[in-house]
Amino acid sequence: LFTSILGISHPRASSVIDDSAEVVSSADRAAFMARLGYLPQDVPAPWTMRLHEFVAYAAWLKGLDQKAAGVRATQALERVNLSDEARKRMTALSGGMRRRAGIAAALVHDPAVLVLDEPTAGLDPVERRRLHELVRELATQCIVVVSTHLLEDVRSVGGQVNVLADGLLVAVGLVTD
Repeated sequence: LFTSILGISHPRASSVIDDSAEVVSSADRAAFMARLGYLPQDVPAPWTMRLHEFVAYAAWLKGLDQKAAGVRATQALERVNLSDEARKRMTALSGGMRRRAGIAAALVHDPAVLVLDEPTAGLDPVERRRLHELVRELATQCIVVVSTHLLEDVRSVGGQVNVLADGLLVAVGLVTD
C-alpha cells in the first residue's frame, strides 16, 4: 500500500487518486509527492546534522525557501515536543526523539496527505499520547494514513480502519467509542 502511495510501485488492483484525478503521469506523481509527508519505519538522516537543520532540510526538499524552511522547522519541532532539543545533533537523540524528528520532517511543509508508518514505535507513554492527539488534530487538516500493529493506536486516533492481509484489503470499518 505505502509503496503505491509513494509512487515506488504501481498499484495492481486499484489507483492512487489525488483531487479526484488518478495519479498516472510523472508530472502527476511529482505534484502529488510535493504534497505528501512520509514517515518511514526507519528515519533516514544525516546523523551529524543538528535536529533543526534536519527538519529544515526536509522542508527545503519540499520546495520551501531557506527562511521559510527554518521557520517551519521551528514550528514542526514545537508540534512534536522537541523544541528544547533543536540544537542537538541527530546522533545525540534517543530513538523516540529520532522518531519524533521524523514526524516533524514529515509534517514540516503542511502536507495534504500524511503517511505514517508505525509512528509510535519507540515512544514513551506520554509522547505516544501526545502523538495520538497530534494525529487527531492533523486529520482535521489533511488526509492521514497510519500503519500500525497496535490496537491502542487504532483506538486512540480513530477514523476509518482498513485491515490488510498479504497486501489485500480484508476488512473496513470505523472506530467508535
